[in-house]
Amino acid sequence: MTLATPVRTAGETALLDAFANSAGANEPARAAAMARFATLGLPGRRDEPWHYTDLRSLLKGAPARSDAGAQEDGAKLRIGPQAQIVFSGANMRAGALPAGVRIAPLDANAAPLLAEADDALAALNAAFVTHACEIVIGADAGEAAIHVAFRDLHEAPAAFARRLRVRLEPGARATIVETHESRAGLAHLSNTLVEFDVATDARARHLRVNAAGDAVAALSTLCAQLGEAASFDSFSLATGARLARHQIFLRFAGEGARAALSGVNLLRGEQHGDVTLAIDHAVPHCESRETFRNVVDDKAVGVFQGRIRVAQHAQKTDARMSSKSLLLSEEATMNNKPELEIFADDVQCAHGATCGELDDDLLFFLMARGLPRPQAEALLLEAFVGDVIDGIEDEALREQTMECARDWLALRAPADATAREATGR
Repeated sequence: MTLATPVRTAGETALLDAFANSAGANEPARAAAMARFATLGLPGRRDEPWHYTDLRSLLKGAPARSDAGAQEDGAKLRIGPQAQIVFSGANMRAGALPAGVRIAPLDANAAPLLAEADDALAALNAAFVTHACEIVIGADAGEAAIHVAFRDLHEAPAAFARRLRVRLEPGARATIVETHESRAGLAHLSNTLVEFDVATDARARHLRVNAAGDAVAALSTLCAQLGEAASFDSFSLATGARLARHQIFLRFAGEGARAALSGVNLLRGEQHGDVTLAIDHAVPHCESRETFRNVVDDKAVGVFQGRIRVAQHAQKTDARMSSKSLLLSEEATMNNKPELEIFADDVQCAHGATCGELDDDLLFFLMARGLPRPQAEALLLEAFVGDVIDGIEDEALREQTMECARDWLALRAPADATAREATGR
């Protein structure tokens, strides 16, 4: 019997060729990861978690893996403390870290904490990764604040794959700021895997800002595993990238843990932005909150998928998920798919998703008091996203994040605003 030969897309072929020509193609761990990807292929519409983000058609090609040195002269993003760990191309540098914090290489063979075995992004990350490191935070570190900057500021398209694990020891406290930045107009391919291992009674706060260039394909995975009485708060702001997929896998491994995942996605032009969550309540007495806001303009496409799974023995689970979206043009698209899989009977779970336009009555109220329509719209949009941004506990980070959102609002084209005013929208 002759086996069928799989039909490769241009993107898959480019990735396989790029790996064959890379320096680590002969390393067993990388080769095994690439073999796994060759079997899986790029996910597409037939793969349920990727139904609205068809990488088989969206990813047309792949640049070569970057082995170039660091370039940081074009960095513009200013949020969080001064960057202590910087990933740039094939380089990584670490500055002075807070007391009680140490950094070490991560074994390339170390399996991801939670990423699914059939996840193509995890396989590609393992095959192409240039740097894998682990940050270990002890209880003696106090309220440690660490800024990890991914700066892809090369002057030619390149592929980047990095992996970072953050391990909080029992009782530790830390705030991790993660930023992504690149030059405009360059079709980079970025694949980032960030993992949090939060031990008993530890608390992690995580702020992620994706301000990648307008031609970038930004693929990112966040994994978090929570021990007993652990706490994890993660907020994500996305304003950049032509194609963005941010997937989150979170597992409650200890009783009494809590997690809050939130984010704001601001899309315009022909951007495609996807946030996909998989929350696993595997033990009793845990709490999760997922709150996301999406603003979609022009011909952009937004995706929110959230799945909460409650195991049969995970009684007393309290889980709630919400996604709200504003569409600012007739051609904007938003796909929402919240899901609950509940196998326990003593739980409190809820989910909801809404899509709509700016409230005409509120616009009229503001414009009747002298505000031009563009300013009135910006004020309503700021209030819409600010409702979630206000949940960031650190005041300085909260204001800096709000400024990033205001910068996006300020770039809305005046010509488009004039057209909307003329048509009454």
